[in-house]
Amino acid sequence: MKNMKLTMVKLAGILFGLGLMAGCAAEQQEVRHFYWPQLPERPRIEWKKAYSSQLDFPKTGFQSFVAAVAGSDEPIRFEKPVDIKSNGEGKVYISDPGAGIVYVYDLLGREVHLLGGEDAIGQFKNPIGLTVDDNLNIYVSDQEKLMVLVFDRNEKPIRAIPLQGLVGRPTGMAFDKQRKRLFVVDIKGHKVSVFSPDGNLISTIGKPGDGDGEFNFPTSVAINSKGEIIVADSMNARIQVFDPDGKFLRKFGRRGDGVGEFQILKAVAVDSDDNIYVTEGKGHKMLVFDTNGQLLLSVGGLYSVLGTGKDAPGGFLIPQGIDIDKNDTIYIVDQLNKRFQVFQYISDSYLKANPIPEYMAPK
Repeated sequence: MKNMKLTMVKLAGILFGLGLMAGCAAEQQEVRHFYWPQLPERPRIEWKKAYSSQLDFPKTGFQSFVAAVAGSDEPIRFEKPVDIKSNGEGKVYISDPGAGIVYVYDLLGREVHLLGGEDAIGQFKNPIGLTVDDNLNIYVSDQEKLMVLVFDRNEKPIRAIPLQGLVGRPTGMAFDKQRKRLFVVDIKGHKVSVFSPDGNLISTIGKPGDGDGEFNFPTSVAINSKGEIIVADSMNARIQVFDPDGKFLRKFGRRGDGVGEFQILKAVAVDSDDNIYVTEGKGHKMLVFDTNGQLLLSVGGLYSVLGTGKDAPGGFLIPQGIDIDKNDTIYIVDQLNKRFQVFQYISDSYLKANPIPEYMAPK
């Protein structure tokens, strides 16, 4: 049977080379565009795509034919994804503590594999937080192992940072590329721990409480262009902002289901203009604020894609981790829809380089 499949694949290659399979190529689908706010207003966010498995990478007609003839392995799918990080150069990392693995979506290579390669299974116990440094090394916080595992840009393990006695339960992480510091959120200790890249503890930010500079189950952290530290203070239903030395600067948000309020605050990220993005779990949406906490935009809403076969752009079923890379591309874990969605922040420079024909900018 194996030899028969190989023969069929070779035959398919011959037919393709002769041009006899030209009619098998799938028709090119019309590109759809989804913007927030909607046209004719000046768009700020564009939905790009959603990914749930290897099957979301389009195949050519020939690739589809070969897969049908030769068969293919079951695609890697998410179980319960939590965090996400892009290296800005085509690779996206997604932690899945439900499966005990970290997925690597190679958007340029159009394939999916596991971080750690052949040794990936069993390498992680409960991987949660992800970040990438200026050398594109990948950091993974593991709650059960109580350590941060570090991989180089080629995904080879290079070191482990032990957290025992320093961090009670690591969750989200961020890397300050200017000051070369690793930030690890401690949801159990109600603080943020600051490390050197090789794992030496530099300082901590916060303590339990609801006052300025205090936390109640923080979950996520991001660093803006000024080096300010933005923390998702989940159970206090607010965002807190600190200077690069950890001094409290400002806060915004409160509990509620009104405009700009938080019910279950999940994660935080910043774009190139220092706008602050927050995933809201119970509201099933992404909220965008300016650097001072003024609400700019709300994206999304409750939608389950399971069983519908629909993309549902901007529809979420508990959004979790969020990341914005150097290209202002936004990645959001859509947890119970078992996928991640990709958006683009349309900055002034992006709009100039990528004009939207349907939008007529004010003169």
